[in-house]
Amino acid sequence: MNRTLLGTVLGSVVLAVGGCDGSVRIDLRSEPAAGMLVRVAAPDDLERSIKAGLTAIQGGTEQAALAAGARGGDVSIDGFTGTYTQEKNVDEFDAVRYDGSHLYVAPRRRLGCCFVMDTGQGDAAVDAGGDPEPSIRILATNPVDGTATLESRIPLEEDLTVQGMYLAEDRLFALTAEAYYGGFGGFWADIAIWAPEKLGYRSYDVSDPAAPALEVDVGIDGVFVESRRVGDTVYIVSRYAPWIDGLTYEVTTSEQQAHNEALLADVTLDELLPTITIDGQAQTLVDPVRCFIPSDEDEVGHPVITTVTAVPIDDPTAFTATCYNGQAYGAYVSGKAIYFTEIVAGGSSGRAEKTETRIHKFALDGAVLDYRGSAEIEGQVWRGGQADFRMSEHEGDLRVMASSYDWNDPDFADHRLVVLREAQGRLELDVVSELPNAQRPQEIGKPDEDLYGVRFLADRAYAVTFERIDPLYVIDLSDPADPSIAGELEVTGFSDFLHPVSDDLLLGLGTANATGAVKLELFDVSDLTRPLSRGSVTFNDYSFSEARYDRHAFTYQADVNGVDRLAIPATIPREVGIFGVYETGLYLFEIHDKDRPALSSLLAAGSVHPPMHPDMPFSERSRAFLHGDTIYYVRDEEVWGSFWNAPQIVNGPF
Repeated sequence: MNRTLLGTVLGSVVLAVGGCDGSVRIDLRSEPAAGMLVRVAAPDDLERSIKAGLTAIQGGTEQAALAAGARGGDVSIDGFTGTYTQEKNVDEFDAVRYDGSHLYVAPRRRLGCCFVMDTGQGDAAVDAGGDPEPSIRILATNPVDGTATLESRIPLEEDLTVQGMYLAEDRLFALTAEAYYGGFGGFWADIAIWAPEKLGYRSYDVSDPAAPALEVDVGIDGVFVESRRVGDTVYIVSRYAPWIDGLTYEVTTSEQQAHNEALLADVTLDELLPTITIDGQAQTLVDPVRCFIPSDEDEVGHPVITTVTAVPIDDPTAFTATCYNGQAYGAYVSGKAIYFTEIVAGGSSGRAEKTETRIHKFALDGAVLDYRGSAEIEGQVWRGGQADFRMSEHEGDLRVMASSYDWNDPDFADHRLVVLREAQGRLELDVVSELPNAQRPQEIGKPDEDLYGVRFLADRAYAVTFERIDPLYVIDLSDPADPSIAGELEVTGFSDFLHPVSDDLLLGLGTANATGAVKLELFDVSDLTRPLSRGSVTFNDYSFSEARYDRHAFTYQADVNGVDRLAIPATIPREVGIFGVYETGLYLFEIHDKDRPALSSLLAAGSVHPPMHPDMPFSERSRAFLHGDTIYYVRDEEVWGSFWNAPQIVNGPF
């Protein structure tokens, strides 16, 4: 079977498993029937696959058609909030962390097309200490009076950016990189990334925050993509493309193909693979004999190696790397597995106009990743942004929302729910059910409506579609073999982000109209068949909130004396028109009577407005942490303190 590639062959992935000491863990259990991926029999197989990808002729027909679990959240721990997450037991990296006693603030990362620009410490309105050199700042907090004190700095090189950090007891685990290309999605499908770049991680002992000590400094060949922490293991997804002088990386003619074949004839496999350098000592990152490649012999080889490096946070030199050979376009991590998706133009149907998504499942067991099977479904899952909300694992099943686009059809968009489950005795993911289907033909979305906010919660799914109005769909998944649309509600605007308040209430964050007015709305879903709105708050036209697109900018604190609290950053015009005067601040809201859905309400509770430069009333990164009644608002690199019951009092910057 011949499969066309997505754009260039650069979205490909190679996964291998090897220990940091060169040892290999051999699994002697009997293997199920082969799936879409198979372990390579010899290193030569991997070498041929990579070289085939570097010599394959790329044509216009290879361009795929791309169109424009458990409840997660930053649950309050010992009275303070942390980093918001999609899954309850899966930690997510972020550039600002809080442990209840100290704030850890890394410099902003800036995306300038295809690289990270220098961090803009000097762009802030108020000098928070100069920061003549980039550094991670560690500040001790005093929630009693809403202040913070700088205890120490961790210096960073000028050409290094911190992608994010994890905190685990007395360790700070920082993910580093020389470049940032955005998350999975648009860039990974469209842009050829051929560059000898580095990512890595650094582990610091912060048992004494005033004197952080570097424990290990690790560099990895390639580009940072994604990361999650499950238990004591940090998983780092990266991509690597071998850099060969004189090689043509966009092969479009037979002459270029012959040139590359001749140039690669004397290149060894070691020269094609990434290395990992631990405290100055380099070694190969992946073990080729533990790599997975497509089982279809007709599949074109791939030149890019995407690796999952598993690192025990309490022993950061004992890494294990796992990878596979195929295209990658997205990743979702549950507490038990990591799922990779790739777009396949034509897919198993062989129809060039159809776009399908191939999904590979790897079970997680600490540092060990175990390939469990693959599937292809109609439509595409990833379009950049927070599309991982379109996937959810629950009781072993993977639930997926996918979208298909046909620009020649008056109803150009179709959305479907697919439930996948591991097959017995085969390395495949079987389709348990789809929606809509012959028995339940109602579509998810009205004609021409695109898909926006999606959230899976236990045996329910919520989906928001939009063209002129916002239908909120409630999908009953209590029987995975027979999902159904239980109810829907039409309101103005649409929600990009959905947060579960309780089993009976759902909060939506999005926009109210075409002018981009930020809108929060509380939905009563206690009766699946009859969802209702329990009130909304709409900001001014042309307003903006980072929390619509970055869940780490959304802060939620449940059950403070029976009231839930939430905070979102927003930039709001204070004069009519798009070119008016803007103001950026942190806006506070409360949800009352959540245990009585019919009486529940969403109420504004004030806002925190630190001073800003009048010529630059915007911020690039906002985070907030609630500690009791105290608010710590991190705007860019500045830290401000305030109080829930007196937000007009603003301390700082610190």
